[in-house]
Amino acid sequence: MKCAWQVENDKHCIAILQKRFPDIRRNKIGPCDGLVGGDPCPVRSVAGKIHGSSNPDLSGYFLAMVARCKPQWVLRENVIAPDVVEFQQGLEVLGYRCIIVKTNSAAVTGQRRSREWVVGFDQQDTLDRFVRACDECSGRARTGEEKLLAKDERLGTPLQCLTTRRHRMDLRDTLVYEGPQRGLRCLSHAERERLQGWPTGWTEGVPHTARERIVGNGVTAPVAKWLGKRILEAICPPA
Repeated sequence: MKCAWQVENDKHCIAILQKRFPDIRRNKIGPCDGLVGGDPCPVRSVAGKIHGSSNPDLSGYFLAMVARCKPQWVLRENVIAPDVVEFQQGLEVLGYRCIIVKTNSAAVTGQRRSREWVVGFDQQDTLDRFVRACDECSGRARTGEEKLLAKDERLGTPLQCLTTRRHRMDLRDTLVYEGPQRGLRCLSHAERERLQGWPTGWTEGVPHTARERIVGNGVTAPVAKWLGKRILEAICPPA
């Protein structure tokens, strides 16, 4: 896959994108075969429910982008929420055949991060191939279940889902206990990046609070890669 363009408004996120993807145009919509994104989640996230959120629900704008670009396939990531079914129905009104895939990053990193992915294709047979590809891959993974369990026991219990505020010391944050002498501490930037499956130092060059927000709002790379491979298997089946 090759990225055609990106949409982003946050100045610090744009700075990272310009550094890591210098040749990709931003905020200029154009044709695309697949549309990938995650509309902001504060209106439906656990943190938003605790503090309240003034952020608007932009899921309708995501659907408007689909209607404008008419891609062959769509991949939308968000937190676990009941209104995911409404987004799925919106895609179906636009002519897509859809499925909701639930993932947890604990399967690939040391972070418990539950998410829902709406995957839509413009053809039913493509969706059928995607479902088969997911089932076959999951079956192969189960053959090594004992090995995976041994790895989990070695690593210990996965950490809580990363938040966007590194310096807030309360139970909603991921804290590390380093014994009675050193006590509790927050995760470092490098640890947070690795828990998302990102290269160490990926978010360098922006303020600390921006790095925390970017990583906390980001997507676990190995999960996205797994879905991307299954999508490729569906849209480019072997002859």
